[in-house]
Amino acid sequence: MKTYVICDNLDTLTGLRLVGIEGEIVGSNQEFTEAFNKVLDDKNIGILFISPSLIDSNQDVVNEVRFNRSTPLITTVQGAHEYQNATNTIAETIQHAIGIQL
Repeated sequence: MKTYVICDNLDTLTGLRLVGIEGEIVGSNQEFTEAFNKVLDDKNIGILFISPSLIDSNQDVVNEVRFNRSTPLITTVQGAHEYQNATNTIAETIQHAIGIQL
């Protein structure tokens, strides 16, 4: 099973490529939709990392897959900018990942 990343940050993509994770950078919602659909069509991809800002701007599409498909597992990948500004706790991260309030 493969892992893939869709992000809007070159540093994030470069770092993940260094550990063997393929992916692509997108700059618009149209590019995101194309990349996202490509990942959904590839049955070998089991984990999909997406930048938080891309998830926020495409929340409905992402939730549709999260709630109605078993694969791929979709999670966020924080880039350097998001990591520096992160104030969330472990509980908030879990709540966001599974979509429920604890």
